[in-house]
Amino acid sequence: GANATYLVRRDLRGRHIGEMLVNDSILQARAQGFRYMQFNGVVDTNIHALHLYQRCGFREVGVIPKGFRIKDGSYQDMHIMYLSLE
Repeated sequence: GANATYLVRRDLRGRHIGEMLVNDSILQARAQGFRYMQFNGVVDTNIHALHLYQRCGFREVGVIPKGFRIKDGSYQDMHIMYLSLE
């Protein structure tokens, strides 16, 4: 399976850069013959990313409770997002 991680600089958000990256990754993964794509670490508080992946056809297949440590030292749940490329 194909896997990717993206971070878009705060001052560049709102320009659909993340969406372009995700859609291109889907195309590239299909072209390379991958059967699925997943994002392993979508932090619970990143609702914009969660909505983006859902709009692109991904579905949540699991949650890692308290799997991501944020800057203030607290922990947030991480979502695992999956898309079949077949």
